[in-house]
Amino acid sequence: MSNTKYLSYLLATFLAHQSCFADATKNESNSDNAVDNSKEKTSVTVTSTVMDDSNSVDMSELPLDEETKTVMLEVRTLQLEIEKLELQHRKSMLDLQAARDKLVMENELQSAEETKLQAKLNETKTRLELENALQAEQQKQIQAQLSAENDKITLINSLQEQQNKQQELKTAAAVLKFNDVVLDLRLQREKLELQLALQEKQSEWRFQASAEPEYLREPFANGRLVVSDRRIELNGVIWRRTAQRLIEQIEFFNNQDSNYPIFIVIDTCYGGSLMEGMQIVKAMRNSRSPIYVVVKGFSASMCAVITTLAQQSFALPDAVFVHHQPWNWFIGNRTDQREQLAILEEWTKRALGPVAEKMGLSLDEFIKQMYTHNSWGDWEEFADNAVKLKWVDHVVADIRETGYLIKPGSPKAAKSTSSKSSDGETDELKEQVDEQGKRYVKMPRLHPSDVYYIHNPDNYYRN
Repeated sequence: MSNTKYLSYLLATFLAHQSCFADATKNESNSDNAVDNSKEKTSVTVTSTVMDDSNSVDMSELPLDEETKTVMLEVRTLQLEIEKLELQHRKSMLDLQAARDKLVMENELQSAEETKLQAKLNETKTRLELENALQAEQQKQIQAQLSAENDKITLINSLQEQQNKQQELKTAAAVLKFNDVVLDLRLQREKLELQLALQEKQSEWRFQASAEPEYLREPFANGRLVVSDRRIELNGVIWRRTAQRLIEQIEFFNNQDSNYPIFIVIDTCYGGSLMEGMQIVKAMRNSRSPIYVVVKGFSASMCAVITTLAQQSFALPDAVFVHHQPWNWFIGNRTDQREQLAILEEWTKRALGPVAEKMGLSLDEFIKQMYTHNSWGDWEEFADNAVKLKWVDHVVADIRETGYLIKPGSPKAAKSTSSKSSDGETDELKEQVDEQGKRYVKMPRLHPSDVYYIHNPDNYYRN
C-alpha cells in the first residue's frame, strides 16, 4: 500500500472524528436521547469507514518511515485530544443534564407550591365569599328590621300628628270661646270706663267754667284790669326755688305767645333774696312779652322793688307797699364785716338806685326819707299814696281774673295751681316754734355775696 493511500486513511479518520465533535457541539442543547443517537450514528459511520479501509489496507504491510511515524504519532495525539474533548463534552452534557433535572425538579416544586397557594387562595376566596354572603344576608335582615321599625315610627308619628291636630282644634275652639268671654268682659269694662269717664267729666264740668280766658293787648281800661291765664303767682318769701319757677314760667309764656302780657300776681310777699329778686327783674326786662305786676295785698322789700321796676304795675287801693334798706347778718372780724358792708352797699345801689331814680331822688335822699316816715326806716304806704311816689303805676278798682276757669278747692285746681318747681320742691318754708313759744321760719342759706331784703319787724324770719 502506498504512502498516499495511508495518508488518505489518516485524513478520513481525522475528518470523521472532527465531524462527530462538530455535530455534538452543535446539538448540545438537545435532549440526551438526541445526543446519544447522533454520537452513535457518527461512531458507526467512522467505524464503517475504518473497517472498509482495513479490509483493503493491512497496517503491517505499510512501510513506516520517519515521516510516517511522525504523522501517525500526530494522528494518535489528535485522537487522544478528540477523546479528551469527547469526555469533557460528555461531562458537560451530564452537568447540563443534572442542572436541567434540578431546574425541572425546582419548577415542579414551585408548581406544587403555586398549586398549594392557589388552593389556599381559592379556599380563602370561597370562605370570604361565604362570609360576605352571610354578612349581606345579615345586613338585609337588619335593613328589613330598620325598615319595619321606620314604618312603625312613621305610623306612630302620623297617629300622633292626627291627635295633635285634634288637640289643636280643641285648643283653638277653647281659645275662641275664651276670647269671646274676654271680649265680652272688655266691652263691659270699656262701657263701665266710659260711664266713669262721663261721670268724671260731668263732675269736672261742675267745677269748671265754660268761658274762655280773655287775652287783651291793653288789659287796663276805666279802672278795670283784665287778667288772663298767663299769670304767675309771687307770694311768701323770694328765694332760689321761687326765682327758678317764676323765670321758667316767663320763658314758657314767651314761647307760647309774645303778643299778650304776662301777669305777676302778688297777694302777700315779704321780699327775700336780693340776688334771686334781681334775677327776676332781669327776666322781666328781657321778656319779649310785656310783664305787668299786680299787687292785691302786701308787697315789701325785694317784692316792692320788683313792683316798682316793672314795665307796668297795678294795685288795689288798700294794697300796702314797704321800701327799706337791704339788711344782713354780719359775722366775723372787723375786716370781714367791712367787706360784707361793701357788698351790702353795692347791692343797695343796684336794687334801690333804679327805684330812687324813678322817684326823681338820689339814693341818699331816698334812704333819708325812709327814716323820715319811720324810725326804723321801713317806709310803708298804701297804694293810692304809692302811685304818687311812683312805687306803683296804677290803682285799679276791679281786677277780673278770667284765667280762673276751675273751681278753687277742687283737686284739679290744687294740681294746676301748685307752686312746685321743676325739681319738685315748693316755695313754702316750714314754720317752727322756738323755746319761748314764738313762731318763726328759718330762712334758707343764701348764695355767696347775697343779702336778704325782707320786711321782718317781729323777727319771724330768722337766719
